[in-house]
Amino acid sequence: MSQNMYRQGDLLFVKIESLPNNLKERSNMVIAEGEVTGHNHRLSEGRVLENRMGDLFLQVARAARVLHQEHHTITLPPGRYRVVRQREYTPAAPAKIREVRD
Repeated sequence: MSQNMYRQGDLLFVKIESLPNNLKERSNMVIAEGEVTGHNHRLSEGRVLENRMGDLFLQVARAARVLHQEHHTITLPPGRYRVVRQREYTPAAPAKIREVRD
């Protein structure tokens, strides 16, 4: 089975067969907010879903755009996606590995 993946900045969207159970829909279409710039990754239409651990998923009924103020817009085909945040290793940080945030 080939996996379809799409990237925008620090986010990777991986197409999945089905969504996990017990997801809660976010009240807005923001997928992730930047901690430095205040910019955000936002879905044009569809559903942004989250589990209790903060893992994010998207449900896209028809082609939808992912928008960001500093990155090129990408289009996700219909489907279900797991959102993966890029991580980085920082030796001086207490946690050593942290999520990258625009």
